[in-house]
Amino acid sequence: MRTAKEIFSNLIQIGMITDDAEKTLENLEKTLGIGPFRVVEYPPKDEIDCKRFVNQMPSNFTGKFCFFNFGNIEFEVIQPTGGENIWSEFLKMNNGPGLHHLKYMIQSHEEVHEHFEKLGIKEIQSGASVGLNKGRVWAYYDTYETLGFYTEVMNEKKHEENI
Repeated sequence: MRTAKEIFSNLIQIGMITDDAEKTLENLEKTLGIGPFRVVEYPPKDEIDCKRFVNQMPSNFTGKFCFFNFGNIEFEVIQPTGGENIWSEFLKMNNGPGLHHLKYMIQSHEEVHEHFEKLGIKEIQSGASVGLNKGRVWAYYDTYETLGFYTEVMNEKKHEENI
């Protein structure tokens, strides 16, 4: 088995959660010059069968996703818009918006799951990727207590079937 340093060597995204995407994007542009963002709904209306899970149980959560690229690192702003999900829980737990996760491109979900299982860290939310990443799967692990943020992973290779 590869080491943690090898598994998590490809950081691709920094993510934050907000309860007001429009206001957050406006503040990011005004304060840091970040923008414009690409804004999409998750799941897209034409992907109604997009599979999503919370604590490995089927779910119908939705969100507004906003993306800006800093070279190789993507900055993501998520506004939860419906259903049970870790994003809404984060807003409640923190009394508002904040930095939420680091996302890594990985070779194998099985390898990541094994690594975190040995540490007692659970997968808490996952789903089928859409758009440019269709055919990939993303998953969040509850590293919040250990690291102060969640860890998200997405497999490198696209598959014929989504989860």
